[in-house]
Amino acid sequence: MSIELLNATSASSSAFRVVCGEMIFTEKSISHHEALFGCLKSGSVTLETAESELKLREGDIYFVSPNTRYKLTNKQNAAIDVITVNFTNPAAVTQDYLPQSIIRAMVNGNCTNVARIKSGDAAHDRLLDCINIATRAESEKPEFFQLLVYGKMYEAFYELFANKYVRVIDVESKSKKYRALQRVTNYIDEHYIDGLSLDDVASSTGISRYYVSHLFKELMDTTFVGYVNELRLNRAAMLLMTSDSPIIEIAAMSGFNNLSNFNRAFKLYFGKTPSAYRKA
Repeated sequence: MSIELLNATSASSSAFRVVCGEMIFTEKSISHHEALFGCLKSGSVTLETAESELKLREGDIYFVSPNTRYKLTNKQNAAIDVITVNFTNPAAVTQDYLPQSIIRAMVNGNCTNVARIKSGDAAHDRLLDCINIATRAESEKPEFFQLLVYGKMYEAFYELFANKYVRVIDVESKSKKYRALQRVTNYIDEHYIDGLSLDDVASSTGISRYYVSHLFKELMDTTFVGYVNELRLNRAAMLLMTSDSPIIEIAAMSGFNNLSNFNRAFKLYFGKTPSAYRKA
């Protein structure tokens, strides 16, 4: 789900577009194509991703890279000013300013997903200055304000990377993770109807149970149990619609050895009982 806080005031043909506004809170997890800088003006809030949980306090600055799914929870009178940066035309950004490698890393997810810069940190005041000046320029629009905004955004990215709040991830290392995940999911897809455990998967793939859990959390934003249950429930839904088998048999055919557990999981996932789903 992409969010747009305000209509961009910068020219759409620019190397990138900068949009300033106030964060709109939602109960759901969100992601957006833009990179985002946020400054917590008041209150507190928790930023949750599949990999980490950042507890933000008044004065904190945070960064979210493009296409990162996250949720803002535990909001206590939180008000957040944000600046989003949309790399609409990465090819137009020259190596003299933001290197192509950094743009690709951010857009393709090969960099740190979220970062927190606390009050008192080395780069905090400089980043805050960049955010405040860019926001004021976007609001007041003095002559050549776009140059001022872009300049401050370049400075902000410099502070992020130079102070190692955001790091480029080794692409080869990430590719290895995806290959390992594929081995795991291939095995699960073939055996999820059986009484499959995390230890079974680890033993059969040669990947430690800890690393299997880590792969699901980092790359799929779910858990091993969540992934297996989703496969089982979708198979059960298909059987309910395409066969006349009793529900207790369908539960067993889908990998559930307990009918009450199956009914509870099915209703939680699909919003209705297996029998109601079949009649719908």
